[in-house]
Amino acid sequence: MQHCPSCKSKIVAGALFCDVCGETLSQVQVARKLRQTSFDNIKDAKEGLLSPGERIKSKHTYLIEEAIARSGFGATFRATRLSDKKTVLIKQMLDQTAYDQFKDQLLKSFKREAKFLRKIKHPAFPRGYEYFERNRSFYLVMDFINGKELSKAIDEYKAANGKVEDGLLVYLGIEVADALEVLHQHGYIYRDLKPQNVMLDGISSRVRLIDFGTLYQQSDTKPLIFESEGYTPPEFKATGQRFLPSGDVYSLGALLYEIAMGETPQLGNAKLINTSHRDPRLCKIIIKCLETDPTQRFQRARQVRDELKKLTKTGIWPFKNKNAITPVELSVLPKTLYPSACTFCEYCGMADPGSQAGYCKKCRVPLRVGRIAIGVEKEEKEFFLYSDETIIGSAASCHFPLTDPQNKQSVSPQHLRIFRKKTGLWAEAVSKDGENTLVNRRKFLGPVELLDGDTIEIGNASLRFNLKDAC
Repeated sequence: MQHCPSCKSKIVAGALFCDVCGETLSQVQVARKLRQTSFDNIKDAKEGLLSPGERIKSKHTYLIEEAIARSGFGATFRATRLSDKKTVLIKQMLDQTAYDQFKDQLLKSFKREAKFLRKIKHPAFPRGYEYFERNRSFYLVMDFINGKELSKAIDEYKAANGKVEDGLLVYLGIEVADALEVLHQHGYIYRDLKPQNVMLDGISSRVRLIDFGTLYQQSDTKPLIFESEGYTPPEFKATGQRFLPSGDVYSLGALLYEIAMGETPQLGNAKLINTSHRDPRLCKIIIKCLETDPTQRFQRARQVRDELKKLTKTGIWPFKNKNAITPVELSVLPKTLYPSACTFCEYCGMADPGSQAGYCKKCRVPLRVGRIAIGVEKEEKEFFLYSDETIIGSAASCHFPLTDPQNKQSVSPQHLRIFRKKTGLWAEAVSKDGENTLVNRRKFLGPVELLDGDTIEIGNASLRFNLKDAC
């Protein structure tokens, strides 16, 4: 048992603060470790911060591989979901009395982030998988983005190319504005747009926003007030007023200004960008975003996106010609690891049976493949679902022949149909008479959308449904 260095009270292992005196426990560090693929001893997680080599259980079981970052109230970790070996990110928030005065607001924000990520469906945002409470901590499981923070990517780009071309500014502005518009359409204000909260996918250069603990909704009566210096508009620092999408537009302008000028803008002095020898049309857009009077800015992110699109053609970074606002498409994206007939995009619904691409050309995210698995004599049999339609039944002609050894009559010749509807996979019973089919232990005739981790029971046979990345 550890003790507080200040008051000598007992503290929970991994605690960030002393629950008695509130002393910051600076000796507690979350160290970033090298990637590990195996551990000598895997232990169940206890109270306090997670550690590499521990496992945490909820709907799925996760093995903690690496500590990534620490905040004042918890930490983030890279982990492996053991059921399908998928790499995920786990955010942990400790439940400590040392910050009781903020606890309600923090927990509300944490739950809102979990709800948002599980509801939102757009390639600019990580998918949210689970939210749960264990061992006096709250956990949020989401996509692990294998990429770089925007600030680091820009530094590397400058080192290789000498400067940031106007075309890159236009590309980034369109991508971020499009993501902000999705937030605004769902009734949220982001409030914390800055380079540290923007990542670039390591393969496709797709912009991904992260860290949604500061989301604001119109129904908020006591939102947390904070400042990210250089990026927070004046109205976001005031209490007792509604926050509007135009505030996020200011932060977008500050983001583009810093990339263009190498420093954050001084309030009311954005016209310095006119001295940067950049395209005057681009400078005009950035200056309008940075107006101190919110009514003089673009009122919605989509207006910024549309103005930037007038300057270029649709495309993907990087760009070959310096100072040209003409993007060049990336030529190589990963191929699928599975039959192309099985893959589809869960954002736009694209499915191309003749293509071996593992990424959606439109959304630039990994295609997905549906998988069902069944345990047969201690060995797991798996089948990858077709992107259009898969028939499961006892007939040999079915895509996935299935029999129940205990009751051969329980599985019809054509029993279950799993098909793609827009951006998801759905299940429905083929025969409506005497069905004994359950999804997550509930009888259904269908159609019902299948979610990652669902179980399908047909007679005594139990199938597990998963969604996997195709590359």
